[in-house]
Amino acid sequence: MPVSSVSGASATPIDSSPTKGKDALGKDAFLKLLVAQLSHQDPLKPMDGTQMVTQLAQFSALEQAVAQSAKLDLLSTQVSGLSNAATTDLVGKTVTVRGKAIAFDGSSPTGLSVALGGAASKCTVTIRDANGNPVRTMDLGARPAGTTPIAWDGKDDKGNTVAAGSYTCDVKATNAAGSSVAVSQDVTGKVVRVSFEKGYPELTLDSGATAPVSDLISVGGAKNPP
Repeated sequence: MPVSSVSGASATPIDSSPTKGKDALGKDAFLKLLVAQLSHQDPLKPMDGTQMVTQLAQFSALEQAVAQSAKLDLLSTQVSGLSNAATTDLVGKTVTVRGKAIAFDGSSPTGLSVALGGAASKCTVTIRDANGNPVRTMDLGARPAGTTPIAWDGKDDKGNTVAAGSYTCDVKATNAAGSSVAVSQDVTGKVVRVSFEKGYPELTLDSGATAPVSDLISVGGAKNPP
C-alpha cells in the first residue's frame, strides 16, 4: 500500500530549502514511515519486502539529492560573492568594453575603435546625440579587416563644436559586393560604477556607456594615479 494513501498518519513534506536543513527527511523519519506503513497496510495484501526496501531507497536518494542541492546553492553563492567583490576593484580603472557610447568634454577630441570582420570598401561613421539625432557623419572610405581607430574632433557636419556630453557612434561597413561587414565596437573609459541590479556585474563608464563585465576587453591603470 503506497505511503501516500495511509490514513491517520501524519507525514511532514520534504522541504528542499537550504535554510531549513532541520526538516530534512532523516533516519527517524524513515522508521516512522516504515512503522506507519506496516500498521496500515492491508493484512490480506501485505507489502512485498522488496517493494518496501525499494521505497526506502528512493526516500534516501531524495534526501541526499536535497542535501547536495543545498550545498551547491551555498557554493554558488560564495563564488558569486567573490566574483562580485573582485569586480568592484575596477572602479577608478580605465577599461575597454564593447559598446557605442563616447564622451565629449567640449574641447578635446575623442573617439573609439572598431573591429571589422572583413575588408570593407566603404565605412561610414554616424555620431548621434543623446536623443538619437545625427550630428556628424564621417566617411572613412575603404578599410582592411581588423581594428580601425575612429577619431572625432567634437564638431558637427557644419563645423560647429557640439556641447559636452554623451554621444553614440554607429559604424556601418560594406564590402565590394555591397554586403554588410560585421562590426564590433570598443569603448575606452574610466569605470565610475559597478551595479548588480540585473543579477550580474554591469560596468558604467565616465562616458555614460554601460556594459556587462562579460563585455570587458582590457583593463588599464587608473587615469589619475595618486
